[in-house]
Amino acid sequence: MIFNFTRKDFEEWENFKGTTFSRRLEFETAFDGIVKVYSLQTDDDKINKLLKGLFFHRFAFQTHSGVLLRQFHNKKSWPKTKLVHLNLDSHNLNVIKETNSSYDTWTVDYLGDDKLLVRLSPNEQIEYENK
Repeated sequence: MIFNFTRKDFEEWENFKGTTFSRRLEFETAFDGIVKVYSLQTDDDKINKLLKGLFFHRFAFQTHSGVLLRQFHNKKSWPKTKLVHLNLDSHNLNVIKETNSSYDTWTVDYLGDDKLLVRLSPNEQIEYENK
């Protein structure tokens, strides 16, 4: 049976810095659909223009000025993804790192001095200044 993702609605997901995010499941892949691919929308029209036509993983981490996200190149690009920062103040989406990490669970640790350690896999990590 083929699942029809076009019938899914946006569901409220998270609130980052006062901006409410909703997401809609667009695709499932990998081992029995464990990797979920979502489109996002918010209650801010400027941010929605940035997010339109883009696809994301469930990974999200709030920063001082926005949110770190895992962005897919397209619906079926897993494991090719990017660590991006969505600045909610300036309405910019910046690529931090492109990766082929097939690791589904990205985590973030505080290093102090406004620095974060983002673990993209057991062997791949990046330091990010929490701005």
